[in-house]
Amino acid sequence: MKKILSIIFALSFYIVSNAQKASIDTASDFRNHLFSRNKVSFGIKAGIGYSTIYGKDIGYVFAEDKATCQPGYHFGLIVDNKIGTHFWLKHELIFNHKIAGVQLSDSINGRYSSKLTMNYLELQPFNAAFQSKGFQVYAGPYISALLGAKIQRKDNNGNAFGDSGIFGAPNNDESENKYLQKLDFGINIGLEYQLPIGVSIGAKYTHGLTDIFQYASSYVNGDPQTDNIKIYNRGWMVSIGYFFKNGKN
Repeated sequence: MKKILSIIFALSFYIVSNAQKASIDTASDFRNHLFSRNKVSFGIKAGIGYSTIYGKDIGYVFAEDKATCQPGYHFGLIVDNKIGTHFWLKHELIFNHKIAGVQLSDSINGRYSSKLTMNYLELQPFNAAFQSKGFQVYAGPYISALLGAKIQRKDNNGNAFGDSGIFGAPNNDESENKYLQKLDFGINIGLEYQLPIGVSIGAKYTHGLTDIFQYASSYVNGDPQTDNIKIYNRGWMVSIGYFFKNGKN
């Protein structure tokens, strides 16, 4: 993880420092350059993703200490700012429907497979990007707000139903069920190919750095867990996009 963060920071520094070599002498010049109509591209994107969760405490919340990738989807907005000959700042705001495969267990149904579904509004405030001949490689942080969540459970008759209690409720003291944090933070690294007609095709890896399960009051219930619950998001996304104003030409 330290190597990934070092690469992202090094790439960001390299892009910004090289962009400064352009003839931008004042803050006003830089602002005008950054938001020039010829330097900004606006677009939309949509696609599929494969998400999961990772961390040493998966077995503490669920019936098994590992999870599997499950397919989901995403869609949203893209803004690209050109700051140099090959250097860009990339911004995204997307709705991300994530699903992770987990195991649950109870006294009636025993152990069974389940799905944890999480809907996030995900902001990537800036990605440092390098572009050449239509190919763009980028990296940067993301922050996500959890809009809703549910987990698939079975009732006493073995029928599956969606339990939204994992999203959290005011009366949940965590004595029985853990619930999800409302914010997630992490990094993403992506590769994109952009056609002159404005169409783009890309793939991206996201890696969460914030534990996603709440741990506010479990310790008062005699819970042996004394630290944060180490479970994080991660996944792959494949997208197709379209830029309405293609400032890349």
